Amino acid sequence: MAVSLRSTRELVTGNWRTFRPVWTTRPSPCNLDCPAGTDVRAYLRHVADGQFEEAWRTILEHNPLPGICGRVCYHPCERHCNRQGLDSAVAVHAIERAIGDEARRLRLQVERPAPSNHARRVAIIGAGPAGISCAYHLALRGHLPTMFDAMPEAGGMLRYGIPPYRLPREVLDAELETLWRLGVAFQGSARFGESLRWEDLNPYAAVFVAVGANRSREARVPGDNLAGVRSGLEFLRAANAGTETALSGAAVVIGGGNTAMDAARTALRLGAAPVTVAYRRSREHMPAHPDEIAQAEAEGIEFIFEVAPSGFVNGRGRLSGVELRRMRLGSPDASGRPRPEPVPGSEFRLDAAHAFTAIGEDVEVDPFAQVIDTHGGRLYADAWGRTTRPAVFAGGDAATGAGMVVNAIGSGRVAADAIDAWLAGRDPVELGHAERVGPSEVNLFYFRPSARATQAHLPREQAVRVMDEVVQGLDALAATREALRCLTCGTCTECDNCLVFCPDAAVRHDARSGTYSADTLHCKGCGICVAECPRGAIVLAPEEQR
Repeated sequence: MAVSLRSTRELVTGNWRTFRPVWTTRPSPCNLDCPAGTDVRAYLRHVADGQFEEAWRTILEHNPLPGICGRVCYHPCERHCNRQGLDSAVAVHAIERAIGDEARRLRLQVERPAPSNHARRVAIIGAGPAGISCAYHLALRGHLPTMFDAMPEAGGMLRYGIPPYRLPREVLDAELETLWRLGVAFQGSARFGESLRWEDLNPYAAVFVAVGANRSREARVPGDNLAGVRSGLEFLRAANAGTETALSGAAVVIGGGNTAMDAARTALRLGAAPVTVAYRRSREHMPAHPDEIAQAEAEGIEFIFEVAPSGFVNGRGRLSGVELRRMRLGSPDASGRPRPEPVPGSEFRLDAAHAFTAIGEDVEVDPFAQVIDTHGGRLYADAWGRTTRPAVFAGGDAATGAGMVVNAIGSGRVAADAIDAWLAGRDPVELGHAERVGPSEVNLFYFRPSARATQAHLPREQAVRVMDEVVQGLDALAATREALRCLTCGTCTECDNCLVFCPDAAVRHDARSGTYSADTLHCKGCGICVAECPRGAIVLAPEEQR
C-alpha cells in the first residue's frame, strides 16, 4: 500500500483535471411538467418550513387559482416525480389545495398595483380558466381587463361544467374575489356573435379569445333527438346552475372521459338509478382520470366496456332504452389507441329514462372565423396566443382544443405576457429549453422511505345523496409532513455532502451566501461530489483545453 506523508494541500491535483464541478440550480421535474409554469419546488419548500402565506404568494406568481387546481387539476407535476424511485410521488395537488384553503381561512389578499399611465383596456371573451388567468396577469401589470361571458356568472366550465362535489362553489367564488380586488371587470350573459359583436370591442386596445369547448359532439344514431337524450355538458350545465334538481329511472352515459364521469355521478346524486357508463374501448383506454373512474365505481356506477350506441329507443315519444352494439378492438387509430370495430349481430338493449352523450367537445369557432383564421376546428394562434389579426389573441380550449384546467391557466398567463409586450411595442421574452433532473441524477440513499399522504373521502352512503365535496383536504400539519417528502430536486440545500466526500478537500463553502465552489488548484474533477449530491445540484462541466 502506497502512503504519502505530504499534505494533500501540497499536491496540486488540479493539474489533472479535464472536468470541473459546477454548483447550479436545475429544473425539477414538477416545475417543468406544470403547464401553468408554477414553481412547485419553491412552494413545497415553503410549506415544509410552515410558511403557507409565502407558498400561496409563490403560486400566485403564475396561477391565481391554487384552491381550484388543488382539487380539479390532474397533477401532471407528479408524473415524473423522482420520489417514485424510492416509494411514491409527492402529493403535490393535495398540498396545493391545502395552501389555497389555508389562504382562504386566513383571508389573504393580493395587493392591487398602483395606477399606471400605461394602463390599457383589454377585452377577454370567455370567463373560464384561460380568461381568468389572462385577466389576472394583465391586472397585475396595471392593465384594465374586462371579461365577457355567455353565462351569467364567471367561471366557465369551473362553475357550469365541474360539479360541486368536486369543486365547491365557495372555493371558486373566493378565488375569483382576487380578480375583483385587482379591478377586473365582468359582464355576463354576453354571448359573442349575439349580444356581443366585434364592433363592441373597438374601445379595447387588445382582445383575448378564451371561449371553452362547450359544444358536444353528436352521437349521430337513430333517436338522438328523443326527449330524454341530452349531451352530458347540457345536463351538467343545468344541474350546476340549479335548474335540474331531480331525476328518476335508469340513466345511461355514453362516453369514457371526465365529462362522462361527472355526468354519471351527478345523475346518481339527483336520483337516477341505476346509472351505467357505456364506453367503446376497454377500461385501460378510458380518457377519464383514474381517480375519477375509481370514485365512480366506488359510488356504485356500473360500467360496460367495448360497446357503442346503435340507437335510442322511442317509447311513446320519449326515451325508453338504449340499443348498444358490442365492439372489438382493432388496429391503432390516429390517437394511438385501438380502433373499435362493431361485432355483427351483437346488439342488446338497456332500459333507460335518461341518456347522456359525452363523446367529446368542440369549440364554437364560427362566430370568430370572420376575423380570425381557423385550423382544425380551432382558432389559429402561435405559442404566445397571437392570431393572424393584430391585437387579437387566443388561448385555452379555443386555440388548443379541450384540455385540462391547468393547461388553460398556463395559456392565459402566456397570452397576458404577449399582450403586455404587444401593448408596449416589444416582443415577448423567449423562454429557453431546460432539461429536468432525472431519476439517475438524485442519490436516493440519503432519503428514508415514507408513505404518501392520503385524502379521506365521504362515505359512499352520504356522498351519493348530496353534492358535498367528496375528497377531503389535508390539514396544515399533514400538508407540511407531505411537503417534507419533497427531494428538492435540482437545488442545493447546503447538506455539505460534497464538502465531506471530496478526497482532495477541494470544496469550499461560503456560509454567508450559502454557495459552494471548487478550489481549482486541488480539484481533479473526479465527480465524487456529483455522485454524492442527493439532489442533482452539481454537474461536471468540461474544462477548456489549453
